[in-house]
Amino acid sequence: MKAEVAKTKCTGLVVTRPVIVITTLNENGVVNGGAFGAYTNLSPSEIGIAIGKESHTYKNIKRTGEFVINVPGADLVDSLSIFGSNLPSSASEVEKASLTTDLAKEISPPLIKECKANIECRYTKEFPIGYHNFVVGEVLLGYCEKSCLDEDGRLNVLKAGVLHGVKYPLPIYALFGKYVEGK
Repeated sequence: MKAEVAKTKCTGLVVTRPVIVITTLNENGVVNGGAFGAYTNLSPSEIGIAIGKESHTYKNIKRTGEFVINVPGADLVDSLSIFGSNLPSSASEVEKASLTTDLAKEISPPLIKECKANIECRYTKEFPIGYHNFVVGEVLLGYCEKSCLDEDGRLNVLKAGVLHGVKYPLPIYALFGKYVEGK
């Protein structure tokens, strides 16, 4: 028997996309990092992300037109609370998390070196959706630890140990232990 779920709780029924960290640069060159779980692949070359209009991440993307999507593994679980905190724009979440940056090739914001995968993106458009804007980025270049790639060149979420948010805004995540193939 199924229980009826309130309209305002239904989005909680579709969960477990891997948590990502977006890095941007503020106006003084400080690296900003924010954790996100509401995003989708729109095409092979576009990714859309719901970003709060008042966030440092959104303001930096609008100002520079550039951002990096970083995919952390379970080894960075304690860092995610820092990326979800509300630090002043003059403080770097990446630095506070004791992580290191690496230069991007196509854009100015840096990659997070300890993440399993990174994607350099350029802002192309956005759509207002309540408190958030759905920001679309064009994929320019990506990187992935070789040991985490599958035979198709995609991220193997089991090998990468990516975290899937299951109880936002609480810091509760899931790790996939196995997968099942259909016929």
